[in-house]
Amino acid sequence: MTKIKRVHAFGREMVSFFNKEGELFEDREVVVLESDEEFIAKLPEIEALVGHRMPRGHWAGASRLRLVQLPGAGVDSLLPAPDLSEAVQVCNASGSHEPEMPEFVLALLHALVYRIPTLVDRQRSKEWKLIVATAPLQGRTVCVVGLGTIGQSVARRCAALGMTVVGVRNSGLPVAGVYKVVTPERRLEVLSDADAVVVITPLTEATRGLVGSEELSVLAKGAVLVDVSRGGVMDADALVDALANGPPEAAAVDVFDTEPLPVDSPLWTTPNLLVTPHTAGWSRHYADRILDVTLANIEAVERGETPPTLVDRQLGY
Repeated sequence: MTKIKRVHAFGREMVSFFNKEGELFEDREVVVLESDEEFIAKLPEIEALVGHRMPRGHWAGASRLRLVQLPGAGVDSLLPAPDLSEAVQVCNASGSHEPEMPEFVLALLHALVYRIPTLVDRQRSKEWKLIVATAPLQGRTVCVVGLGTIGQSVARRCAALGMTVVGVRNSGLPVAGVYKVVTPERRLEVLSDADAVVVITPLTEATRGLVGSEELSVLAKGAVLVDVSRGGVMDADALVDALANGPPEAAAVDVFDTEPLPVDSPLWTTPNLLVTPHTAGWSRHYADRILDVTLANIEAVERGETPPTLVDRQLGY
């Protein structure tokens, strides 16, 4: 296979990813495409493309395209793409959110159990009033919905805290340290009586609306929920309704159907709901990891090998 000498990146935010090419891309030109029009015009000459939320419906013109690299774990901004040739390798950045995302999840779980947002509000209002946590995380049961690379990392951390971990996995295969693993069709079995839930599954046609009113209704009294998956996996309207009466008692959501979250969304003002701006996996090191993953995948494609983070288009992850 021939060497890829030019890498195209789509989106203005990609400028920050490639602002220090250094040794990683010293022998490859990086071209940042900042507009849809520029992307469409350049598509016939692109061999390797990095970015997300590319304009849909133009892939038939990508006659030289060999690799599409998405800078995150989710691929729902690209797939399904029926006009994208099967010869094109689609890769994500699976694993690049370690350890930030698992640590962020644990921070949110602790914040909800110990009612940290309420304490912050009371500080601002100069109100001295004791708040008692319902129960510590130790000894409680957590259900991890989505036991991929990051989900398993979350599970290990929860187990280390003395929690019983159960989970949902597409394959249903067991995971070390997880007491019980079921397929999505049997999710109510492990959600029932869960004291805490972490939703961390990709968004696909199979997972859209995976956690809704029925799933929320079977949680244990006083349960807390953290959603760091993708907008659409959690039924946001059902969550708002559930928080009014419980369970869950409190929730934190980092991902939304529309981002940025519109100012008139009821999620902003829903009691006992902590809203964070899709920030769970970000850190100052994230861009460097994306460059590492991108380079590894490009070099694999050049050698005619399977890229390390190749996506199964049928599964959507």
